[in-house]
Amino acid sequence: MTDTPETIGELFRSLGLSLTVRAAVAGEDDEQAWACTVTRPDGKTYEIDSVAFFDVDPDTGEEWEVEPSPSRVLSVLAGGEVEDEDGDDAGEDAEAAARAFLGDQAYDQLVALDAET
Repeated sequence: MTDTPETIGELFRSLGLSLTVRAAVAGEDDEQAWACTVTRPDGKTYEIDSVAFFDVDPDTGEEWEVEPSPSRVLSVLAGGEVEDEDGDDAGEDAEAAARAFLGDQAYDQLVALDAET
């Protein structure tokens, strides 16, 4: 990375990542769930089995489902509410896996950029 990325999308591109998205089994609330695979240039992958994305109207709080994008998927890697297959908190494990996948410097940049949004 020569220039410091200023957005999550720029970070995604600067790392040479690619994203594959597939429909996943819908969740309990009938939300559209996605399975996402992020791939590094060396072929190493990071798998997200099921995730749903929402935008929120800041004035009304109304939510609606949206499709995955590189920025949204990387935001998932930055942390938040992550559950394992049993529905238990998996935040620490997810952070360690994302840090191992992206590397410490890129992960720290991602967390900082995600906090700005």
